[in-house]
Amino acid sequence: SAAAGFLFAGARPIEDYRELVGGRPLVRDRSEEREPLLRLDIVLQTLDRAGVRVPRPRTWVLPLDAPLPTGLTFPLFVRTAESSWKKGGHISRVRTMAELEDEASLLRRALGWDAVILAREWLDLATAGEGRYGPLPQEVRTWVVDSVPFAWSFHYLHLVARPRGFPLAADDLETLRNLAGEVGSAFRSRLVVADFARGEDGHWWFIEAGPGSCAGTGHEQVFKGVARRLRGEEAKEDGNAVGGWL
Repeated sequence: SAAAGFLFAGARPIEDYRELVGGRPLVRDRSEEREPLLRLDIVLQTLDRAGVRVPRPRTWVLPLDAPLPTGLTFPLFVRTAESSWKKGGHISRVRTMAELEDEASLLRRALGWDAVILAREWLDLATAGEGRYGPLPQEVRTWVVDSVPFAWSFHYLHLVARPRGFPLAADDLETLRNLAGEVGSAFRSRLVVADFARGEDGHWWFIEAGPGSCAGTGHEQVFKGVARRLRGEEAKEDGNAVGGWL
């Protein structure tokens, strides 16, 4: 029926989403299942509470009108809790305390004085190819359906059709399957996406997680396969060098 199933609702304020699903009691995700996945700082707190330990960069929340945290190690990657991209697509990499303060102020001016700003340990990531604003990492989006790792796709397929580092070796797929399962286990959402990037040393790092109901991919077969799995069907298409099944 129209009241049942899973809703790909797109990105929207949680209040709008709550109203959207309020009259559809059988639709998943519920707002309380989706909400912990909307901000990276809350994602990391949820993982910590669940005892999930996956390789991830150290992350600090930069307080408003208070001294910066101690123990910061430069360079740092600076982003908001909601997004890793600045207006124009440039990545925020800072090397000094002064640059960090300037970057945080710039983001707050652009996004709001109360924006949650995060500073993350800078990772040297393996390069998949070149984008408009510089190198693009070998980053993979994994899809966890009903707490089971199901699919993966190269995250920047819309920008690089033949990325370096792909297809992935069997050991890499096994690692991603295990990491995605650990991350997905911390959340009650029916569809979780978890993004991982490969370092220059070959190790995989957790980057972020989010609600699958507003996540995207440039891999059509993977997206269709995820939708079929949500309906209780098997994926019909085969995977390829840049995406497939876990």
